[in-house]
Amino acid sequence: MTGLILVAAILLSAGYAKLSTMVLNRMLAVTLPTWANKLLEIIQLLSMPAYAMILLIAFYSRHAGFGGLSWQTISYWELVLILAGAIGFGFLVHSTIVFQSYRPPRCEITCDSRIVDFRTPLTAIAADQVSAPSDWLSTFVGPGPRRRVALLPGNQQFSLEVSTKTYSLPRLPQAWEGLSIVHFADTHFRGAVTRRYFEKVCEHARALKPDLFVFSGDLFDDLALLDWLEPTLGQLKAPLGQYFILGNHDWYLGTNVVRQEYERHGWVDLSSRCIELKSDKSGPPIVIAGDETPWMGKHPDLSHVSPETFRILLSHTPDNVYWAQKQKFDLMLAGHTHGGQIRLPLLGPVYAPSRYGCRFASGVFWLNPTLMYVSRGISGREPIRYNCVPELTKLVLRSGSNFRE
Repeated sequence: MTGLILVAAILLSAGYAKLSTMVLNRMLAVTLPTWANKLLEIIQLLSMPAYAMILLIAFYSRHAGFGGLSWQTISYWELVLILAGAIGFGFLVHSTIVFQSYRPPRCEITCDSRIVDFRTPLTAIAADQVSAPSDWLSTFVGPGPRRRVALLPGNQQFSLEVSTKTYSLPRLPQAWEGLSIVHFADTHFRGAVTRRYFEKVCEHARALKPDLFVFSGDLFDDLALLDWLEPTLGQLKAPLGQYFILGNHDWYLGTNVVRQEYERHGWVDLSSRCIELKSDKSGPPIVIAGDETPWMGKHPDLSHVSPETFRILLSHTPDNVYWAQKQKFDLMLAGHTHGGQIRLPLLGPVYAPSRYGCRFASGVFWLNPTLMYVSRGISGREPIRYNCVPELTKLVLRSGSNFRE
C-alpha cells in the first residue's frame, strides 16, 4: 500500500506541476511588469515541491495504518489537492499526445536544415583563429552569474539549426513566386552569450541571401549593449529591406531608444503599420504589417488594403493568430515562446508564456487561410536549451499552383 500511495503522489504531483504551469503560462501572456512576472514564477516554482510534500504528509499521517485510505476518510482540502492533481494529469496526457502527433502542414514542400555547433573550431569566427575546442568558451560565453547556466552539461544554447523551408500558399501572386524571408526572433542581448556569437549567427543569415529580413521582437535585455546592433543585425541588407517589431522585453527597457537604433541601421519599424512591397516583375503589390500587442500599440489597420492582397504579419506572440486569421493574413511570423527552451522527453515543452499554453510553442501551423510560423528564437533571458535548439529560418514561398492544404 505504501508503494501505491507513493506512485499516486508522484502522478498527482506531476499533474499539479502541469496545471500550475498552464496557469502561469497564461498569466505571463498579459502585460505585467517584470517584478510581477518574476514573483509569479517564484510562487509557481515553490508551489510544486510544496504540493508534493503536503500530499505525502497528508496521506501518510492521516492514514498511517494504510487500511483506512478511502473516499470516506478523505477531508475536503485533501480532495481539492487530489482533484487539482488529477485534472492536471489529464491535461498532461492530452498535451503529450498533441506534441507527439504534431506534423507540419502539407503545404510544407521542402525542409532542408543543418545543425551548426559553435563549440567546434570549424564554426568559430575566422578572425579569431580558434584552434582548440576549449576556445569556444572565451569566444561565445560571457562573464557573470549566468555563465554557469550557459556551461551546464548538454546545454544546446551554442548549437543553431539553420533551415530553408518551402511553403505553398494559395494566394501568393505569380510575380512573387519564390519570395524568400529570413526570420529572426528573440536574441535577448544580455551578456551571458557574447556579441561574437550573434555576429556569427548573422553571418549565417547573410549567407542565406533572402529577399527580405524580418525580426519579430525581443532584441535586448540590457540597454548597455545597444552598440551590439551595429555589428550584428546592422550588417544585414536585403533587396526588399529589413523590417522589425519590438517584443515585451524591449518594452520593459523603454522602446524609443531601441526603435531609433534599429532605424539608424536601416531597419524599418512595422509597429501597428502596413507597408506595401512591390515586385520588380509586373504584378500586384503585397503587404507586410506589424503587431506588438498586447504590450504596445494596436493591431495594424487593414481597412485600406484590398481583400485580394497577399498579406504578411509580424507578431511578437503567436497569441495574435486568430486575429490574423480573421484578417485573412496569408503568413504570420512570430516568436516569444522560444519553443519552451526545455523540452522534456516524450512530454515536450511545458513552459510557454501564451494564452494557449504550449499549443503554439514552436513550429508551423495552418489555420485557413493563415500559415503561422513560430520560431524557437536565437537565445533567451536565460542561456539554456535542452531538446530545443535555437533556430534561424529562411522561408521560401511558392504560388497557389503548388498548394496542398
